[in-house]
Amino acid sequence: MNSVAETSAPSGVPDSALADRPLAATAPTSAERFLEMLLRLAEGLRASGVDIAMVEVLDASEALGHIDLSDRRLLRACLQATMIKRSEDVEAFQRVFSACFPLTSAASSGAATPVGLAADGTGRAVGEADLSGQATGDSAGGAGTAEEASTALLESLLECLRSGDEDALRSLAGRAIDQYGGMQSTTSGERYYLHRVLRALDLSSLLVSAMRDTRAAQPDIDPLALRHVRDDLSARLDELRRLIAEQIHQRLHGGLVIKAGTGLIAPRRLEDVDVMRASTTELRALRQAVRPLARKLAAKVTARRRRQRRGRLDVRKTARRSLEYGGVPLEPIYKSKRPAKPSVVVLCDVSGSVAEFAHFTLTLLHALQNELAGLRSFIFVDGVREVTDILRQAEAVVDPRLLITLPGVVVDDGHSNFASAFRRFLDGYSSAITPATTLIVTGDARTNYRSPGLEEFDRLCSSARRVYWLNPEPESEWAETDSALRLYGDRCDGVFEVRTLAQLGKAIEEIL
Repeated sequence: MNSVAETSAPSGVPDSALADRPLAATAPTSAERFLEMLLRLAEGLRASGVDIAMVEVLDASEALGHIDLSDRRLLRACLQATMIKRSEDVEAFQRVFSACFPLTSAASSGAATPVGLAADGTGRAVGEADLSGQATGDSAGGAGTAEEASTALLESLLECLRSGDEDALRSLAGRAIDQYGGMQSTTSGERYYLHRVLRALDLSSLLVSAMRDTRAAQPDIDPLALRHVRDDLSARLDELRRLIAEQIHQRLHGGLVIKAGTGLIAPRRLEDVDVMRASTTELRALRQAVRPLARKLAAKVTARRRRQRRGRLDVRKTARRSLEYGGVPLEPIYKSKRPAKPSVVVLCDVSGSVAEFAHFTLTLLHALQNELAGLRSFIFVDGVREVTDILRQAEAVVDPRLLITLPGVVVDDGHSNFASAFRRFLDGYSSAITPATTLIVTGDARTNYRSPGLEEFDRLCSSARRVYWLNPEPESEWAETDSALRLYGDRCDGVFEVRTLAQLGKAIEEIL
């Protein structure tokens, strides 16, 4: 780490500029302070489930000696390139980096003031002279009104849209939420707060104002170039809208948690998001993460089977080989064997909120179909329907809401009826279960106070080699109200709590 620890400033950055960086709130006054921030970044990544070894920290500290540390974008890209190995961990890195190297500083009033590098080279706050609201205007001696603060914020947004400064745009999105969201005084949902902020900002008027300024500054601009400018501004407004929605979600749903004892904000990984409580944005990201998870799981299963191919000792071949060494068996020879691929039947409850979870299970297993023999998938509510071919032929992710509309899935009132579903499965698809079959049932096992169908389930268990149940609810709720999981669990070879993709992947790996 001598590239950081032994030098007072990185090459190309004068000592006098160390205190004037965009990291004004936590900017180090020495190389040792900067190294401490790097170590906190590594610690926060480990707390978030990212695999960070000492070699990554050493590589990062070495690389920092070759970049301009006053360039925050370059700093972030350098640390990400040297410390992150998996694409799934990029989001966690972005959040921990923002916590360790923040763009905001705490003003005397408690409000967050976006910090950025000014045109004159000083590290004053973005709009420090013009965002005259309660955070900065009062300290300058002026009692800025809400209208003045609003006007100053809109002007800063216009300037940021023209410059395309991503970091400043993120900071101003947070400032807009603080100013217009009303999250401290009201309790509501994401859409309500997002609507309040966007209505106050009036992004359409922002675009009109930006285009008017462009025409005024360049009266002879080519129409095609003007169209490109409009497209760029529209893309930046869409990014602003996304940043506002993202920050509102983080504030409401605890996407960031405080790491005890350090005050470091450490995010949760996407694999650890509770599927049953995920937002629409998280569900979309989870659907995209299923297939990469399946590829990793398939690689683990293949490697494990490769290790298991060595069978018992072949005495005859070992004795024959030992003749080359005077009768000493230096090279034992084993009988080769090929572990049989498991035959799997999946029976998924797609009623209500568990439909999304069932979809993740089906997608994961079908991405593993090369490792499984004769995989067959069925969905049920109070009826049952096979969906093996539908999932196998689907080129894109299948919407779980479409599966429930297939004929035969709902035949009565549309509420879970395990006794009816098990009975219909035995009547129509009993040949799918053989003594070599592993049966996987997924669902919350909530019977709506109807018969659990234990007699039918016993017949399924007696026909299969092994039976497992995957439940997306917390284990503490398995014995509550109408849950019959304890009854089903006594008849299964294993019951797993699978509320997240990480838990689902571990359960499937253990079953296979």
